[in-house]
Amino acid sequence: ADLGADIIKIEEPRLGDPTRHNLPKIEDESAYFMSVNRGKKSICLDLKSVVGKEKFLGLVNEADVVIENFRPGVMERLGLGTDILHNINSELIVCSISGFGQTGPLKDKISFDLVNQAMAGTMSITGEQNRPPVRVGLPAGDLAGGIYASLAILTELYGRRRHGKGSWIDLSLHDILVSLLGYVGQLYFTTGEVPGPVGSGHHHIAPYRAFRARDGYFVIAAFTQNFWLKFVDAIGISRLGSDPRFADITKRKHNKAALYEIVDPVLETKSVSEWVDIFQRGDVPVARVLNVGEALESEQSLARDVVFDYTHPTLGSMKAVSCPFMCDGQPWRSDLPPPLLGEHTSDILDF
Repeated sequence: ADLGADIIKIEEPRLGDPTRHNLPKIEDESAYFMSVNRGKKSICLDLKSVVGKEKFLGLVNEADVVIENFRPGVMERLGLGTDILHNINSELIVCSISGFGQTGPLKDKISFDLVNQAMAGTMSITGEQNRPPVRVGLPAGDLAGGIYASLAILTELYGRRRHGKGSWIDLSLHDILVSLLGYVGQLYFTTGEVPGPVGSGHHHIAPYRAFRARDGYFVIAAFTQNFWLKFVDAIGISRLGSDPRFADITKRKHNKAALYEIVDPVLETKSVSEWVDIFQRGDVPVARVLNVGEALESEQSLARDVVFDYTHPTLGSMKAVSCPFMCDGQPWRSDLPPPLLGEHTSDILDF
């Protein structure tokens, strides 16, 4: 929607999208629903009824894309499978998003983000050693699913300009989370070692994690040898730069415990603000650990127009997180607020 698409959200007539009922609510409007439905129009259709199917297929005839997130086989049982949709509109891009994809032994398994984080290895590398598994604090699979879907759809739309045909995208949230293992997955392929959790740290790099100051936490990301030497200078222990235990990235990896045993007590002697100032002056990558409110209201977020105001049809002025794209100095975003249930049914459909 933020990139200019006209999006029609089709909802079940009685209760609508289940996330409309997620807590917390503001005057019966779900904060969760509003966060992921800005820029869309809402219509109510019963896809099990003859009239509902007719109305839906009428929309399909003029649409560029249909996105559906039913379990595999549901669209076919409704009589709305991809073959039928392509018979009506041969240039249609159909994107099916499901927990485990349209094939494989788990295709019918019920899936939520927590289930996929567990099965994709994500939880096994999140959190601290010798502690229970922890999920990523955001619904990583769901959010990445939206990003990957947009990328795949745009690619297919571009391809359609050349070959003139529609296509069917089969997108699995499990596949997406596995793909996001990235270098951690390659570490396993290369060494045969199963990576474990490292908290805020890194499997190979030190110092690279959150540190406790006198009044809170901050992070240091000394990713290179140059930053390592600047780090030890900044904390006033330059001798560590020539200590053979920490001479290079490999030795620091194997001696992380000894390194942190030396620097942790030093870093606890000053406040977060003092250390951030010291490290910034020393050209060391550093940041205060902000909470969600601080991050949304930071000078950087405000300067980049990350948070903006819009008018909701019943709640009035509301704030939202913007699309992260900037083009020619301007953010890309839709002006439409999150829709009320069926708000656009009469405008779009001739009932």
